[in-house]
Amino acid sequence: MRAPRNRLCRLSLAVASLVLISIEPSLGEDLAVPCTAFARNGDGDWKVLAPVMLHIDGRLLGPMVGTTVAPGTVTNGIRISEVLERECRSLPLQQTGMR
Repeated sequence: MRAPRNRLCRLSLAVASLVLISIEPSLGEDLAVPCTAFARNGDGDWKVLAPVMLHIDGRLLGPMVGTTVAPGTVTNGIRISEVLERECRSLPLQQTGMR
């Protein structure tokens, strides 16, 4: 009885290893920016509305809720306002004052 169980364990480990190896390259890719976590105003500023973790250029960035990001701001080597403009340009402008 032990021989089939050992084979099953080895087979399971081999399959799990193959799955993990095939997933690994995708971990280095940038993830989609959750645009609903941000709002922009007419001045080009972006405000963080919800908790969010961004994976951009191989770096993680977790801006605090309520933070306002002005155009040209560089945080942790990432020009977050440029990324938001590129990824979330279809968001409507926020009508109320953000500051």
